[in-house]
Amino acid sequence: MDGLRAVAVLAVVFFHAGLSGFSGGYVGVDVFFVISGYLITSILLAELEGQRFSIVNFYERRARRILPALTVVLLATSVAAFLLMPPSLLSGYAQSLASVAAFCSNVFFYLSSGYFSTASDEKPLLHTWSLAVEEQYYLLFPLLLAGLWFLRRAGIAWLLLGLAAISLLTSEYLLRQKAIDANFYLIFSRAWELLAGSLLALVRPESWSFIGQRARAWLASIGLLLIVGAVFLLDHKTPFPGLYALLPVMGACLVITFCDAGSTTGKLLSSRLMVGIGLISYSLYLWHQPLFAFLRMKTAYPPTVMMFAAAIVAAFALAILSYFYVEQPFRDKRRYSRHSIFQLSAASLAVMLLLGAIGMQGDGLPGRFKQAELMASATASPMRERCHTSGTDYLKPQDACEYFGKQTTWATLGDSHTVELAYALGEKLQKQDQGVLHLSFSGCPPGLLFEAKQPGCSAWLREAVAHLEQRDDIRHVLVGFSYTRFLFGDLGHLYPSIPDYSPANKYLPAYASLSPEELREQYWLSLKTIVDRLLAAGKEVYVVYPIPELPMDITKAITPFSIFNDSSAHNLDRITSQDFYLARHAYMLEKLDSLTYGNKLHAIKPLETLCVNGDCPAVIDDEALYFDDNHLSLAGARKVITDPELGLDTK
Repeated sequence: MDGLRAVAVLAVVFFHAGLSGFSGGYVGVDVFFVISGYLITSILLAELEGQRFSIVNFYERRARRILPALTVVLLATSVAAFLLMPPSLLSGYAQSLASVAAFCSNVFFYLSSGYFSTASDEKPLLHTWSLAVEEQYYLLFPLLLAGLWFLRRAGIAWLLLGLAAISLLTSEYLLRQKAIDANFYLIFSRAWELLAGSLLALVRPESWSFIGQRARAWLASIGLLLIVGAVFLLDHKTPFPGLYALLPVMGACLVITFCDAGSTTGKLLSSRLMVGIGLISYSLYLWHQPLFAFLRMKTAYPPTVMMFAAAIVAAFALAILSYFYVEQPFRDKRRYSRHSIFQLSAASLAVMLLLGAIGMQGDGLPGRFKQAELMASATASPMRERCHTSGTDYLKPQDACEYFGKQTTWATLGDSHTVELAYALGEKLQKQDQGVLHLSFSGCPPGLLFEAKQPGCSAWLREAVAHLEQRDDIRHVLVGFSYTRFLFGDLGHLYPSIPDYSPANKYLPAYASLSPEELREQYWLSLKTIVDRLLAAGKEVYVVYPIPELPMDITKAITPFSIFNDSSAHNLDRITSQDFYLARHAYMLEKLDSLTYGNKLHAIKPLETLCVNGDCPAVIDDEALYFDDNHLSLAGARKVITDPELGLDTK
C-alpha cells in the first residue's frame, strides 16, 4: 500500500511543480481517496466483526493521523504568510486557514477560485481541499456502516454501490451543467471514489480465489498502467472527475486487489525507495504546496525547473523530519494518551481559527509593510461589484448604474477594462453636475456581428447599443475592450515574448471553420459597427486604445520580499516597455488608427498618459496604476481620463 501511496504523491507533487509529462498528476488525489476508503473501512469492518467498534476510537485514530503534521505545517505556513504575503493575499490566506481548521476548505476553494487557475497556484493551502473531503466522508461513514451492520457485508455492499453510482452520476451531471468547480471540490461528486475503496474492503479476499496468479499479476500491472496513463494523458482541459476519474480509481482498485509481492508490479511498489516515499507521503503532500506557492509568489516570472527541483528536495527533507519527529511520536499511545490527543487537537484547531479570524478582521494586516499606502492604492472601483455584470442573468442596460451627476450625459461601454474608467469619469463629471451610465460586461468582446462564447455577452451588447441609441440625453460614449487579450491570448508566463494564440476557443463552435485571421477580422468589423452605430445616433464617441499590461500582478510587483525589506525588488518605473506594447498590440493599433477621427470620434491613448520616455511604469507619484496585471486601478484610470481628447477639465 505504501508503494501505491508513493505513486499517488509523486504524481501530485510533479503536477503542482508543472513538470512536463505530468499534466494529469492531479489524479494522485483520486488514488489517495481509494486507498483511504479501503484501509479505514477494513479497520472498521474488523472492529464491527469483533464487536469492539467505537466511534471515539475511530476519531482518536483520525486525530493522531491527521492533525499533528497538519498543525505543524499550518503554523509554519502562517508564519511565512505573515512575513511574505501582501495584505490582499494574506486576507485570503486567513480565510483558507480558518476553513482548514473547520474541515471545509474544499467549500472555501470552490467558492473562491478554480483549481487550475493561475491564481490558485499561489494559494499555500489549496491542497487541503482533499483532506476536507475525506473528513466530511468520515464524519458520517463510520456511523452509517455501524447502523447498517445488521445487513452484513453483502447488503451493505449493494447499498454502497448504489450510493457510489449516485455520486458518479452527480459528477457527470455537474460537468454537463458546467459546474466545474463544484464537481471538482465538493463531497457529493467525490464520495464515489472513497466508496470504491470501501466496497473493495467489503469483498472478502477469498472472493477472488478463482483468478490465477498470472492473471492477478496482469491485472495489477493493468491497474498501475491505468494510473500512470491518467497522469500522462489527462490535463486541465479534461472534464474531471466524472467518467475520466474511472481511470485512476479503477487502476487503484486493481492494484490494491491483485498486487502480490512476487509480481513485477509488486516488486516495484514494494521496493525500499517506493515504500519509503509512501511512508512520508502524507507529510510530503502537506509540505509541497506551501513551498511551491511561496516560490511562485516571490519570483517575478514562473520559477525554473531547477527552482522547483530545489523546492521538491526541500519538501522531501521537511517530510522526513515531519514523519519521524511529528507523525510517529503522536501515534505512540504511550507518549500521548487519548485525552492528550483530543486536548491538543482542540487547541490546535482553535489557534488556527483564531489566527484566521485575526487575518480576516485585520484586512491582511497592511501595517506589516512600510509601503502600506502604496499597496492600498492598488484598488478597483467601488462600483465594480454592483454595476459590472455577467452571465445570462445580466443587469439589463435600462437598469444599469447611473451615478454622481443629476443629468446623465455620458456613458461607458465595454468589458471589465472600462469599470474603473467609468468611475474616474464619473468623479470628473460630478464637478459639472453631470453623470455617467455604466455599461460593462465581464469578459465580453464587441460581439455585435457574431455570437460570443461568453454566456449572455452578445445579447447584452445588442441591448446596450440599442439602449444608447434611444437615449437622447447621453451625448458622449466611451468605448473600450481588452482587444488583444481576446484575439491573441493573455500574457501570462509568455512575457516578454509576444503570444499569438488563435482566438478560436473564444468563439462558438459555429465559427470553427474560420481561420484566426478571419475571426479577428470578424471581431474588428463588429467593433467598428458599434462605433458607426453610435456615431449615426448622434453620439460623440471616444475609443480607448489598448491599456499597457504588466508582466506580473501589481501586488507581486510592489510588495517587498518580506516585511524586513523596504522596497520592491522590481523597477516599478520601467516594468514594461513601450516597444513591447507596440509589438504586442500591433494588430489592434493598426485597426484603430484606420478610423477617421475628428469632431465626433476621438482616440483615447493610455500609452500617452501612462508611459514616459519609452517605459510604462507600474507606479506614478506613489500610486499603483493597476489592481492586477492588466486592469487599471482608480489611480491609473484617473490619469487616463485626463486625456485632452475627452475635453474635460483636468484640474
